[in-house]
Amino acid sequence: MSKNAKIILAVIGIIAVIAVVAVIAIKPDDYEQSGNSNRSGKKSAGSAETAPDFTVKLSNGKKFTLSDHKDEVVLLNLWATWCPPCVGELPAFEQLKNDNIDGLVIVAVNCAEEKSTVDSFIDENGYTFNIAYDESGSVIKLYPTDGIPYTLIIADGEVKKTFLGAPSDPYGEYKSAVEEYLKK
Repeated sequence: MSKNAKIILAVIGIIAVIAVVAVIAIKPDDYEQSGNSNRSGKKSAGSAETAPDFTVKLSNGKKFTLSDHKDEVVLLNLWATWCPPCVGELPAFEQLKNDNIDGLVIVAVNCAEEKSTVDSFIDENGYTFNIAYDESGSVIKLYPTDGIPYTLIIADGEVKKTFLGAPSDPYGEYKSAVEEYLKK
């Protein structure tokens, strides 16, 4: 890829990030209605909030409804193909999926990109964990944040832990968080 093409892709990525942040900032009423005003991505122990329910279509053609998984620990990730930290942590989800951890459900919800873009990305990378489409951006409106990737650990229908940005060791940190809530 030429240097000019890389610069153009970087500029497009920056514009896309600004657009997502603008959408979140411009529609505060939508967030207040969801009952979750935590936009920082920080969650302290003991401050669990009910996880807003949603249904999305998965890349495998099935539907995923959060409330169908109240007896499991759900690792919910909000991401985009143009977001390098998002893309960088996706292999950790594939590894967690391949660990076959009883009681864990992984779903990575793509934020407002076209289905064809997401499908091409999945095909290029061979991911087999649950990846969902959210072309309208309705799920990220339910889980407002200051940025992506944004990952939530949900257990017993409550948001137990959040991660804003990609951790330095995504696999280790997510596995540890999941195991903490599987034991409870």
